[in-house]
Amino acid sequence: MAGQAPEAMLGGVRMTDRIVVPFEGPGGGVGDLTWGQQKVWTLMRQAGSSLSMGGAVPVTDGRTEGDLAAELAFFLCRYASLRARIRPGEDGEPVQEVAGSGEAVLGIVDVEDGGDPGSAARDLAAQWDATPFDHEREWPIRMAAVRARGVVSHVVVTISHIASDGAGIAVMLEELAERDPVTGAPKNPVPAMGPLELAAMQRTPSGQRQSEASLRYWERLLRSAAPLRFGPRVERGEPRYRRAFFESRAVDLASKAVAARVGARASSVLLAGYAVAVARLTRISPALIQVVVSNRFRPGIADVSHPLSVNGLFVADVADVSFDEAVNRTQRASALCSKYAYYDPRRLDELRARVNEERGEIVELSCLFNDRRIGADAEPPGPPPSRQELEAACAESTLRWGEPFATYLDKLMVQVSATPDGLELEVQVDTHHVSADEAHALMLDLESLLVAAVFDADLATGVRSAVG
Repeated sequence: MAGQAPEAMLGGVRMTDRIVVPFEGPGGGVGDLTWGQQKVWTLMRQAGSSLSMGGAVPVTDGRTEGDLAAELAFFLCRYASLRARIRPGEDGEPVQEVAGSGEAVLGIVDVEDGGDPGSAARDLAAQWDATPFDHEREWPIRMAAVRARGVVSHVVVTISHIASDGAGIAVMLEELAERDPVTGAPKNPVPAMGPLELAAMQRTPSGQRQSEASLRYWERLLRSAAPLRFGPRVERGEPRYRRAFFESRAVDLASKAVAARVGARASSVLLAGYAVAVARLTRISPALIQVVVSNRFRPGIADVSHPLSVNGLFVADVADVSFDEAVNRTQRASALCSKYAYYDPRRLDELRARVNEERGEIVELSCLFNDRRIGADAEPPGPPPSRQELEAACAESTLRWGEPFATYLDKLMVQVSATPDGLELEVQVDTHHVSADEAHALMLDLESLLVAAVFDADLATGVRSAVG
């Protein structure tokens, strides 16, 4: 209860108070990680980070620390992945132990009179984001209330990626909002499938058949692909691993306008534009891109909390065709990419190593694309923008460089997020293979390509047939 254990630690950060939150829920036991969790666990180990999600949110509706404790209890009782601890199994591979009951802590940070609670909340969120979870001993969710003069001003939440992904968090927030306002009971009393249940399904003969089908698809593409995506390494000094944020209302407007004209999804138009822009940059076609696939379209798992995304393999020849045809090819290639993005990651690692050995060369898969928007293609198309509107939108576009990475696993990745005014494309690059200037030029090329395609159904991609 409140008042106990003052100045307790939570996530390596000192709290001025805390509320102990008991929980109890279904899905307990010990078992394997799901395929999505296996992928995330590998990425986390490679990055030396929990790849956490969350942040600081102002509390403007009068919620108290007791209300926030009830929310934390709701999350823990309903979502088995938030009650999971990860430890090595007997064979050294990670297993998860899902608790059927236990206690968590809502931390409380009191801001001194005259202090800035918003700054305190953001500082806490940043500290938690930078502090990896101790997955053997810590629940994969941290939550705290920030108080000013005894009144809650902000809530800070950080969730490890091993427990959820962006779509999973959206599910949790939606179900939180749908609770009964009096009893706090969920709208649907039966929670979605937990991670142990899904991991068990993936081990069944049916699950293994899906994995094998996906691996056959990957093998066919890996054996036929050109080995390189980028040119040789060029020493460009430090910082080597950089990220930039390109904000563009024009990309959003243009991709939706082209989608409406050709009868495609806006996400497919954007991926087609990325494939063309990368092919122009590298002079290599077909484009071979790892695309993050959520897998939530598969039966029975749309509303799970735990991560489902793995990389699918996308290949489309965008040379010597119009951009509209490139969009058509992208739609077909995306369907295959998504269909065959459900597999055992360990088996894929074995396959890639075997194909590389038999080819006598490494097939490079270091170009990635992740459209993190949820429901972007569900929006009804509006009236097409005018040329003047698109030109004005292009003039508003900005690119800013963020903090560099200490380490980075790939050579080029673009992640797409929605903003109130358009889109943000986060570009992550190894500048010894894609320079900072090339990354900036890539974004401008993508934007100009999509804008030109709005007014020219016969616009050529400008990519010529060639191999690396």
